[in-house]
Amino acid sequence: MKVETHCGVTVIITEERLDSLVGPKLKDVVNDLTRSQGAHLVIDMQKTLFIDSSGLGGLLSSLKSVIKKQGDIRIARPTPQALTLLRLTRLHRVFEIHDTLEDAIKPSCS
Repeated sequence: MKVETHCGVTVIITEERLDSLVGPKLKDVVNDLTRSQGAHLVIDMQKTLFIDSSGLGGLLSSLKSVIKKQGDIRIARPTPQALTLLRLTRLHRVFEIHDTLEDAIKPSCS
């Protein structure tokens, strides 16, 4: 997992798997990033081919902690497999999902 900043927005780039090993790490990274204040985060899922329930739990826990601090999380470039799972679990209604990284970052750059 890598963390970058684009136009004042923190982008978390996930690896091929978002599973029981990575889900808790994602939550820890988000908690560290938002410790003192809210944040606008983008999770770039371009490489993510596999997500399990722990990975989804990490996404939801991260969103919950960010919302408490008046922040938000957007998802960018989900792979077809990730997008299918987000739709099956109805999380596409919870997260703002964008086809490109630029579209996910754009609202904060204006």
